Amino acid sequence: MSFRETTVADTADQPVGESMVVRVASWIIGLLLGVVFGMLGTVVHQSTIGFFGLFDLPLGLILAVASVVFLLVGLRLILPSRLIAFLAALGLVGIVAVLTLPSPGGSILIPADEHGYGYVWTFAPTVVALIVLAWPKRRQAEQPSDAA
Repeated sequence: MSFRETTVADTADQPVGESMVVRVASWIIGLLLGVVFGMLGTVVHQSTIGFFGLFDLPLGLILAVASVVFLLVGLRLILPSRLIAFLAALGLVGIVAVLTLPSPGGSILIPADEHGYGYVWTFAPTVVALIVLAWPKRRQAEQPSDAA
């Protein structure tokens, strides 16, 4: 059989999208997703909505932590490996750690305020990442037997 005479059966055994270029690109995309989510969460985590002066709802913090949960759980659910979820968590926790440091001008993006929003945003992505990455692999549904 020549090079052009491949059949469908010959190509069915080859994994789709498993070239080294695709794998490295998916690793980079996972890492960048974590960095982007960490940067956006850092920017919005201090946003609050006041309710008639009674209390302030930390809407930014709620949305930031929820987006971290959705990102990492989503990556774990749709991908067979933990590697891309790990890289996303690494980018997320890494950028949050970098953004906790004061800038050369002295400005701080994650302040230690009286409400504790900065502390929650500093540690919540790490806790979420540890829980999501340590969670056991989901079981595959058992195939019903046709022995009836």
